[in-house]
Amino acid sequence: MYFEGTFRHIGTVDATPLAKAVQSLGEDAWSEYIRRQETFQPHRRTQTIPLLYDEDGRHTDPTAWPRMKDLDSAMQPILDKIRDANSSTPGNGQDGYFIRIILTRLSPHGWIPRHQDGGPSLLRSHRYHVALVTNPGVEFEVGDDVEHFAAGAIWEINNRKLHAVRNTSDEARVHLILDYVVPGETVDDPEGEVTA
Repeated sequence: MYFEGTFRHIGTVDATPLAKAVQSLGEDAWSEYIRRQETFQPHRRTQTIPLLYDEDGRHTDPTAWPRMKDLDSAMQPILDKIRDANSSTPGNGQDGYFIRIILTRLSPHGWIPRHQDGGPSLLRSHRYHVALVTNPGVEFEVGDDVEHFAAGAIWEINNRKLHAVRNTSDEARVHLILDYVVPGETVDDPEGEVTA
């Protein structure tokens, strides 16, 4: 979703319980779903665990994948912070909902090249990133700004601007990515005004 600026920090939670819960899923969980990195060229160096996700890019009625149940309680503090941050958004903030939630892992020394998100739902959804496993060698770039996301920090990114990620370290980076919709919210997208 487009907004003025590049990043918005909306809060911080203790990421340790969720990071441990993700680790307990085991290594095989990262290779069960490969379509995202095969379909979207910028994400070819990543691995994905879908939690709430649909390949058709829908904007309502999301599908919960089996692992969503495994992680739901550990994710709850993050979900609550995002709901709270949007509760007074013009539109219908009280009726907001998550349309996509995925885990992504970026390989050591991997990168996600500069790209801009598109598609009707992504234009109308707030995109949040929460680092679960990270280190100072990981940088997130949006427009001309660069941030290091500390573990547990919840950041909204302006995914309508060019953005990229670099992992210059010897260890994988794991993020939780959440897309949140506020029904009726008006967005002044560069391609024209849209309503969530």
